[in-house]
Amino acid sequence: MQTASYGLLFGGVETDEGGRFRIGRIGLSDPDDGERLLIDWRAPVARAFYTATPLHREGLKARRRITSTDRTVTAVYDEPLLVDDLDDLDDGRDAALMAALDRPRSQHMSDIVGTIQREQDAIIRGPLAGTLVVQGGPGTGKTAVALQRAAYLLYEHRNRLSKSVVLIVGPNLRFLEYISQVLPSLGEDSAVLVTPGTLVPGVTATATESGPAAEFKGRLEIVDALKRAVRDAQVPTGGGTRVLRPAGLKPMTLDGRMLHRVRTRGRSGGTPHNAARPKFEKALLTEILRLEDEEHGSSSMEDWERRADWAEDPAVQELFDELWPLLDPVEMVRGLFGDADRFDAVFPGLDPVLRSALLRPREQGLTPADIPLVDELAELLGDDPRPAAAAAASARSDRATDVEYAQNVLDMVTDADADADHVSAPVSIVSAAALADRQAAGDGRTPAERAGSDREWVYGHVIVDEAQETSPMLLRALIRRCPTRSMTLVGDANQYTATDAPFTWAGLLDPQVPRWNRTDLTVNYRTPGRIMRIATGVLRRVDPDAPEPTSARAGEHEPRVVRVDPAELGEATARAAADALAASEGTVGVIAPLGVLGALRDLRAAEVGKTTAQGGSDRLWVGTPDDAKGLEFDAVVVAVPRMPAPEAVSTATWKRLYVALTRPTQRLTVVEAGDAVG
Repeated sequence: MQTASYGLLFGGVETDEGGRFRIGRIGLSDPDDGERLLIDWRAPVARAFYTATPLHREGLKARRRITSTDRTVTAVYDEPLLVDDLDDLDDGRDAALMAALDRPRSQHMSDIVGTIQREQDAIIRGPLAGTLVVQGGPGTGKTAVALQRAAYLLYEHRNRLSKSVVLIVGPNLRFLEYISQVLPSLGEDSAVLVTPGTLVPGVTATATESGPAAEFKGRLEIVDALKRAVRDAQVPTGGGTRVLRPAGLKPMTLDGRMLHRVRTRGRSGGTPHNAARPKFEKALLTEILRLEDEEHGSSSMEDWERRADWAEDPAVQELFDELWPLLDPVEMVRGLFGDADRFDAVFPGLDPVLRSALLRPREQGLTPADIPLVDELAELLGDDPRPAAAAAASARSDRATDVEYAQNVLDMVTDADADADHVSAPVSIVSAAALADRQAAGDGRTPAERAGSDREWVYGHVIVDEAQETSPMLLRALIRRCPTRSMTLVGDANQYTATDAPFTWAGLLDPQVPRWNRTDLTVNYRTPGRIMRIATGVLRRVDPDAPEPTSARAGEHEPRVVRVDPAELGEATARAAADALAASEGTVGVIAPLGVLGALRDLRAAEVGKTTAQGGSDRLWVGTPDDAKGLEFDAVVVAVPRMPAPEAVSTATWKRLYVALTRPTQRLTVVEAGDAVG
């Protein structure tokens, strides 16, 4: 309620019957008489607020939109829907939308709950079941629609999704920070936000790699390679005799054929490698006890006592680890790409150039493309059973202690009551166990907090932003988290930059999602038409038939192109950023390739600091085109280094430039090294 109270009321409608309803972020009723004071925007009765038009009024006579800052109303827009002549309508009906589009941006994304458009509303209120692809060009509201859809589904399917939670996957951590306030502002918290590099709890990708290397790791064929890697890591024992030297006892010879049988028994049933370790230990201990009986005769000790003694022997523990090592998925990925011999055994005959791109120092951090491999290996290996077993044993011990304490409390109460004169009924019908349960500290985490720390959590719905960059292996990992394939994927095929290969939704989805639906967003609400003409020209370098989304507004500022000497590119870009900060009250994004970013960051404080006395750096963002995906800024400065001839420029490079050019809501400045783009 506290979070949703800002902009709580944003609209209202008047019906043909004379009824008046207020529309807001959440629903409110009078606690005394139950009168509905505010209708939740997601309620069925509120849908006409978004979809009614003068041609299709849906029972409404008029619509009102209200905008506010914090808790102060700043504007009211009334729109009559019952009109005799449609020509009498003026542009005032779009005033609320235009005001929202022109509003300066901040470090955090705002929701669009007050200005949802008809084509967006249809997507937001779509069914939970199935996989929905939302294809849309830059600025068409894909991210906003995805987040409003998450809020709608959490409202419409509250009982299910509040427990199973919604998983939202964004392209990078800056993007997650950018969108982090949207769902809380709508009163929702049953969502987990991750990036491809943080999908596996406790593991974070910190390194980068080439596009071809990431694309190779994203192929489904790598699953078979990972299975080979697991088999290779399981030490073979056929024919290998071991000599066991237990403490205080004579050495014991363990026949290789027997060990092979024991390992085969451990693998039976299809249990994952790590999870099968207890089965292997039990089978091997059975053989050790048999050999001990053959040599020394039957023991008077209980079988479980003998097993416990042998299991604690350091020599036996060393043998367990040698014959059935517990494997860590992260270390396996590090070793797979950090050991040339192991790599060649798993990926024989690989192209030398690709092989060189994939091999790296073992100590190097993981990349985002490694994380689905870690997830796949975690599935193949299973969890190390020892921590869970230790936790269970500790819980049993704590439980016994709690019950004993509770019984002592009950005994004291009973003794005290027995001495009283008024004992005519049992003082308590609660047992010691029940009392212990009442006092036990349960898991106080929310479902979202539990889901975020559990790799095996099954989510009720998955939303993926910038989904065109999803690899088949990442999609496989997401399906593992949502086997029903209840997913919403939003993205733009024309912004695919992982490789130069063409991207299609069918190519990504068909192998793993047999049935899926697609809908398109066609209106660009972010980027003015003046800027989109330049951006579309760049896109058509690689796709001559690429459509240009219809911009909702032409824009007030013509794009600027500044050509400088290549040696001055960094300094000129920093000056342009300072100028943009001085000309705008909103955010400024500086987008440049990696090779230029270093110079920009060195010059940022000096150039920006001279121009803005305070607050400038809070409004300034610097990053690459890939970092900028999904973000938007009031003004954008794009640094373009010298390029080869246009026909020699890669498809991915042109598309990255297209991404950069489509980030602004108001102003664009392109700083070129010479005539870089032409």
